[in-house]
Amino acid sequence: SQPSVDVMRDQGFLQGMGIDLADPNKWGDETDPRIVGNEVTAGNEEGGLKAMEALLAKDPDINVVYTINEPSAAGAFEALKAAGKEGVLIVSVDGGCPGVKDVKEGVIGATSQQYPLQMAALGVEAIAQFAADGTKPAPTEGKAFFDTGVALITDNPVDGVDSIDTTKGMELCWG
Repeated sequence: SQPSVDVMRDQGFLQGMGIDLADPNKWGDETDPRIVGNEVTAGNEEGGLKAMEALLAKDPDINVVYTINEPSAAGAFEALKAAGKEGVLIVSVDGGCPGVKDVKEGVIGATSQQYPLQMAALGVEAIAQFAADGTKPAPTEGKAFFDTGVALITDNPVDGVDSIDTTKGMELCWG
């Protein structure tokens, strides 16, 4: 099973890293030798721990880890710590308050923060508009959806990559 959110996050990360995508609608079919593998985490800490253990068994010299969400990242961090691995960059997605805290504490190097409260507010507005006059609001220009934005959260910014620090991330986080 390859849920669309998993595929889009995975393929977006790889594309951002300049890795050639085989089928952009499927994860795990890339042939780039820098990719050790893909493991399913079920989006939780235990899954992240087991997935990281499996990947370390394939290649103990992993230096970058992308996870589908911050609980998975926390599990990956625990596996790396138990294996005595330091300096591995973990990046993730969501930007919830626990994840931003993990960035501040050095568990995660960076996370992409989303804004689900704004997503919900726009959804309610769209429903109210449709109920009032039967029309659907237009999506964000140039997109097939409403773009509520995203911000990269890190306390170790890289020149040329827009980001905000964990102080601002904590002001904007959710959960």
